[in-house]
Amino acid sequence: MAACVALLAAISAIAGIGDSPAFLRFGGDSAQGVLVNLTPGMRPFDPPDPGRPTLVFIHGCNAAPRLVHFAMGERLAEAVARRGGPGDFNVLDWNWNAATIVGLKTSTNEARAVEQGRLLAVNLLHSRVPLARTHLIGHSSGAIVAASAARTLMSGYGQPVAQLTLLDPAVSYHGLIFDVLAAGSCAQRVENYWTARPSGYGREAPHAGVWNTRVDGPTPYFGAFSPVHSNHFHVVEWYFTSVADPRYPVGFNRSLLVTPGGK
Repeated sequence: MAACVALLAAISAIAGIGDSPAFLRFGGDSAQGVLVNLTPGMRPFDPPDPGRPTLVFIHGCNAAPRLVHFAMGERLAEAVARRGGPGDFNVLDWNWNAATIVGLKTSTNEARAVEQGRLLAVNLLHSRVPLARTHLIGHSSGAIVAASAARTLMSGYGQPVAQLTLLDPAVSYHGLIFDVLAAGSCAQRVENYWTARPSGYGREAPHAGVWNTRVDGPTPYFGAFSPVHSNHFHVVEWYFTSVADPRYPVGFNRSLLVTPGGK
């Protein structure tokens, strides 16, 4: 079921190219798991600055990787620039565009997402970013990748990241994320921003260590027919708004990277 949701959302979002914000861009991308530096003023494969706190964005499933690729990481970098201090953060993007769907079985795709998380963890270690000041942000099935990376860094290397933010992971992912990967205990702060049906796919995660916040978009019913206007995509737009505006009372502005204690 989760795979069908991801397929529908990715395919339908193609119709939203040209809308604001543009989360998908025309053009295939064969990336199977690459850490890309989107920090303003940096080139894609420049090493991140180890003296800066780091944001890492992980997109969800793409059903048409030969036709389109996600641009959410770029939108995050733009939001950081609008915040007024583009040099204050590393902005990294985990590009797994061509590896998000590898079979017809949901379990196969979820297993691949877990593998991607382990690969992301290794890449972060090699990048030498300060993990205690690193914030992982995963949308949809990217939340599995983010949780897997955080769990790998915590359990395999004893280095927890500062924060793990999950943006509307589908309900069917919850068992893997919160039970198997035990996301609630693999970062200093763990958040689940979820949004309800008919055009959102998440729900509250009543697990120890998880901060839950419901975020509903302005057009939940229209979004059921036009997923680019759905709650599922709105939660990303909402979160990026909180990145761009340091006066925004919630979202990114309670991140441990910007507020001591994240209150």
